[in-house]
Amino acid sequence: MAESPVEPKTASLFQAIKMVLSAFVGIRKQSGQQEIKVTPLQVVITGIIAAALFVFTVTMVVRLVLR
Repeated sequence: MAESPVEPKTASLFQAIKMVLSAFVGIRKQSGQQEIKVTPLQVVITGIIAAALFVFTVTMVVRLVLR
């Protein structure tokens, strides 16, 4: 008998953060894409938060250097 394809699990918050941060760096594995389903909303929210933290960090480092 043929088995039906297994539906991927929806990603948790930590998994979504891990996926977005690894995408920022460019090191995400191709094999991990089929295991976990990430919704577009999770990616957008996590990406916006990660980008805001990145800009904040760079701004603070520049301010410390220019003192």
